[in-house]
Amino acid sequence: MDGKTTTTTWDITVFLNVTNGTFILHREDVAMLRFYLAAYISTTKHFRHIFATNGHPLIMLTFLRVYSNIQLNPMLKRSIKYYCRYCFYITSYTIYITNHYDDTIFTVLNCIDFCVTVVAYVPNSTRSLQLLDVIDLSLPKHLEYLKDRTNKNNSKNHDREELKIIEKLSTTIKKNSGESYKDSFGSSHSPPIVLGEDSMTAVIKLVERYLLTIKNQPNLKALTDKTNMGVFNRFYFLGKPLALCGTAGFLWAQLNNDNDIDKEKLKLTINQADLICQGFKEKQGIPGVSIGVTMHGSFVWRKGYGLADIEQRVPCTPDTVMRIASISKTFTATLAAQFVEKGKLNWNDKIDKYHPDLPKFLFENVPVSITVRQLASHTSGIRHYWKKGDPETDAEFNLPEYYIARPFPTVTESLSLFVNDELLHKPGTTWLYTTHGYTLLSAILERISDDKHSYAELLNDLITKQLDLRNTKLEYPDEIVPNRSRYYWRRSLKEGLRNVAYVDLSYKWAGGGILSNVTDLLLYANNLLQCRQTKLVSSDSNKQLLKSETIRELWSPIVATNRNNTSYGLGWMIAKEQPSSINQCSIPSHIYHTGGAVGATSIILIIPCSNNCSNPRCGICISILTNLQSAREIYQTALDIALLFRHVSSCSNDSKL
Repeated sequence: MDGKTTTTTWDITVFLNVTNGTFILHREDVAMLRFYLAAYISTTKHFRHIFATNGHPLIMLTFLRVYSNIQLNPMLKRSIKYYCRYCFYITSYTIYITNHYDDTIFTVLNCIDFCVTVVAYVPNSTRSLQLLDVIDLSLPKHLEYLKDRTNKNNSKNHDREELKIIEKLSTTIKKNSGESYKDSFGSSHSPPIVLGEDSMTAVIKLVERYLLTIKNQPNLKALTDKTNMGVFNRFYFLGKPLALCGTAGFLWAQLNNDNDIDKEKLKLTINQADLICQGFKEKQGIPGVSIGVTMHGSFVWRKGYGLADIEQRVPCTPDTVMRIASISKTFTATLAAQFVEKGKLNWNDKIDKYHPDLPKFLFENVPVSITVRQLASHTSGIRHYWKKGDPETDAEFNLPEYYIARPFPTVTESLSLFVNDELLHKPGTTWLYTTHGYTLLSAILERISDDKHSYAELLNDLITKQLDLRNTKLEYPDEIVPNRSRYYWRRSLKEGLRNVAYVDLSYKWAGGGILSNVTDLLLYANNLLQCRQTKLVSSDSNKQLLKSETIRELWSPIVATNRNNTSYGLGWMIAKEQPSSINQCSIPSHIYHTGGAVGATSIILIIPCSNNCSNPRCGICISILTNLQSAREIYQTALDIALLFRHVSSCSNDSKL
């Protein structure tokens, strides 16, 4: 670098795309990128040149800080931090929008356009939060600049048109902000995560601008095409995914009113929850943890800790996809409940009514019958991972059948693992957890479905497509899954982490073979919670999976489990209200399911509101996913965090299932 180095719009565009992960790089490319950045970082004068001539210093500084977060060299991280502060000082006290009269220069509005794109496609990520801060700083300065230019004789037409549209939309926003969301999304709007007030205002205005252009400005598209304004053109491009995201639930819920939540108390609660989650990760030695919390249907906290891939240094985020293990059983129970509502299935019917090809099940050499309810509640007598005569154990990770690596192309083929084995107890007499029982339940669902759909098709058509759960799917080892985590295990906390053995989960898709992330799981949990608490909801609605009375049956205790104060319903564990051992407040009744897979531990937990609450969305939902096998205390961690958030809202009455 000779001091005469110049940067072009293309350089900056490539830099932004690479830093944001738009391009998937090989290791050699990453090394080149780091060298490229380090060369710029090494000399302060080049910093000022880059930022000043391209019109977006704050964004470049932000991306450099993001880049520094993945650096292992502490000296380099300190250097980046120092230079970012230095450059921010320079740009704060000088006119940083230089060469703006040249149309070829990358403008601030283009940069805001880029920020909005990332925020829209990667909502609630750490990067999005940083970009919102950039928008907060950049947008007001840009508007001031436009106003100043339009007052000059040499101002350009597109500047005047741009300012005119922004001011007109701002006026309309103040009048119609609430109604625009209601009409456009079909429900009220709430920011997907709690941010600083200025950041929330910024992103809300940007989204409102998009909605209002569609609703109130029919002639705006031609005008924006003519003036070539990046933000508005990009919003037309983002229109479809934003709308889909809204119907899925990112923007679907609103707290009862502004007084429902004490914002300061919520911030304090998030800090406390953050400490609990960090302590959980460190105590258990977990590589990566992903967590999300919703209150009354609205996301209030999502965060990732550690690494999704240790070798490649990939951060774990709320969007990281992991094995959800036995949480898969709740999806299968939901599918079965949908067939019950349609009259195609009855919980109390014998299973051979729906699957006559099954062999006769035997207990002590006597033929017995199993009902659908017994399958779903783990009272069928069907074995888990050990056969009759083998020592019964809760240490399923020590059993060979847990590590099956060969594929089973169909559910029917996977039945061969257990259908000919003798039952461990007489059906209906004892609770014995069994993943194989849910495999058999999924085979029945395939038989009674229209056109004999596969379990994968049923899951997609009846749940994931209905709720737009884009990251929830069956695990196929050879499939490319964006944001998929690696999985780890260790013999003890004193020993190092290891990659888990290769397994193929096709033998137990319905009971433990689904992939998802915390966002999808919370959308799913909130839908069930709202169904349960809305008496007049019909499951015919595209947005509602089941009727209230159906959810009530799923969440009603059928049999006691081997866990204190916990019963099992149909696909869900139910914990009754109980006194707290650490304070005077009682622990409310709640519904949950944990999961343990090869290289993963998970939980989804729901605390409903009281039956007399007027808001069907009221309640707390939490999901935690980890990429470590046999991570302990995940249930207690989820419950502790859920109870923290439960006390934030004024609508946190005692729960009655």
